Amino acid sequence: MYQRKWQIRKVNKGCLKQLAGSLCSPVSIARVLMNRGIFTLDDARSFLDPDLSSLDNLRFLPNLKEAVQLIDTIVNARGKILIFGDYDVDGLTACAILFRFLRKFSMNVDTYIPSRFFEGYGLSEKAVENILRLSPDLVITVDAGIKDVSAVLYLKKKGIRIIITDHHVPHPKERPEADIIVSTWDWDAQKIVIPLSGAGVALALVQEYACYRNINISPLEEFISLACVGTIGDVVPLLGENRTIVKYGLKKINYDPGCGLQALMEIAGFNSRDIGSEQIGYIIAPRLNAAGRVEDPRVALELLITDKYQDALTHAKLLNECNQKRQKEETKVFTSLSEDKQNELFMNDAIVVISGKNWNTGVLGIIASRLSEQLQRPVIVLSENDTHAVGSARSIFGFNITEALAKVSSLLIRYGGHEMAAGLKIPLSNLGLMRDQLNELFGDKIRMLQENSGIVVDAQVTMADLDSRLMSWLKKLQPFGEKNPNPLFISSDVTVSERWFSGKNRQRLKLVLMQKNKMRQHRVDATIMNENVSDLVSSSLIDLIFEIRNGYCDQPYLKIMDWRIKK
Repeated sequence: MYQRKWQIRKVNKGCLKQLAGSLCSPVSIARVLMNRGIFTLDDARSFLDPDLSSLDNLRFLPNLKEAVQLIDTIVNARGKILIFGDYDVDGLTACAILFRFLRKFSMNVDTYIPSRFFEGYGLSEKAVENILRLSPDLVITVDAGIKDVSAVLYLKKKGIRIIITDHHVPHPKERPEADIIVSTWDWDAQKIVIPLSGAGVALALVQEYACYRNINISPLEEFISLACVGTIGDVVPLLGENRTIVKYGLKKINYDPGCGLQALMEIAGFNSRDIGSEQIGYIIAPRLNAAGRVEDPRVALELLITDKYQDALTHAKLLNECNQKRQKEETKVFTSLSEDKQNELFMNDAIVVISGKNWNTGVLGIIASRLSEQLQRPVIVLSENDTHAVGSARSIFGFNITEALAKVSSLLIRYGGHEMAAGLKIPLSNLGLMRDQLNELFGDKIRMLQENSGIVVDAQVTMADLDSRLMSWLKKLQPFGEKNPNPLFISSDVTVSERWFSGKNRQRLKLVLMQKNKMRQHRVDATIMNENVSDLVSSSLIDLIFEIRNGYCDQPYLKIMDWRIKK
């Protein structure tokens, strides 16, 4: 097994002792907080127990007041409002939030979710044609629109007023000529103001409209669960306002999820009332995303906006079927990859660019993400037709894939994204040239990043430290996600006393670990996915890196991330 470098994050020992003492927390917890940039008692309290009032900051998004004034004008004139969303979980939840709220004031509100396969992302030419047929007075985009300069201009010339709400980074010098832009982007400072999801921006908009109308309705209370799902699903940083949205959103989901989410959890076979960010990320979000990946995304939106539980169950069953189809489509692509010698050669490149005939474009992002994680290299996966290829890119920490694509943009039809992910379309004749240029420009940088990569650990602990007190503090650190990952711990000289394989295909190795501390034996259960574990099967003494999970009867068990054999 390849040994990655292990490194424990360094912190100031004086600050560490002071923070742990002030919080009355284990030192390991104080280390985790410092590794998240939290050094003072006040900052720690705000992080561990965020106040809902911190979402007042959402009112500082630019042009919110102007947006609600325009919406109110259209509502009072009984004009037609069309909410234009996106087919991913963030766009769907943002669309649901705005639709459900505006329907309280006008029945002349409708939604439009484009098809990934027939229209593509954003205000495409086909989507614009369909919008014109609907003859709205106002189009409000959610989770989209910030880069659709020409489409916005065309709709404006046709007499349609437009409000863009989006959280994506725009082209710095290309500002759409919409009536109003409500964005997380500061055009003057050229930076993100608040790193919200599209659903977070939608939540800010409805909250501001409620204040403007001076009505006795709390959009935060009603829609924070939907904003929570969109925020987790879009993998934005779970810090600041996003952490507050998710923390309070999860509370709401656990006691009153609404019929849509309740039905989806029931059909997925998840009946626990201990739903966290991991369950949203791995159970709820994939099913909401699945409709847009293999069929019509509309069914996912219908699930989120219905108040009839039987209808919600029908939609949830369809989404579960879509998720199963999505899994089958992924298997098809992976099978095709394993049988293609040319793509197998390309997998050795510093930046991996692979493609296949008529692959399902809805699953290419997932494929790219899994390969990038496995290979620890940027990966671009494309589906080819007769004239062009379209697909998704995923990157590794320290390499901005969208900036890399900008360097070869003359070869592309279009591209867009952020540091870790992007989408692109390219003429088939330019595909090989793009692969060569990317590797020539950035190959050395990728190889350097790989050489310096490793596992950075939050704190060193013993098996004796894994007690109810530590488990309680770990719960306070939740929700885990982007920029606040599940902490990584390291422990040395751990004895493997028992081991056995489990799972349908023996894909997990279960361990019983022991460690002596002051003449006492401390036992902890652990699990690891069955990949390259042959050396671990017969070993007796190891060092290991792990996440701590909540097991049976609230006992800790370890999810092992890496190990080193000592004996």
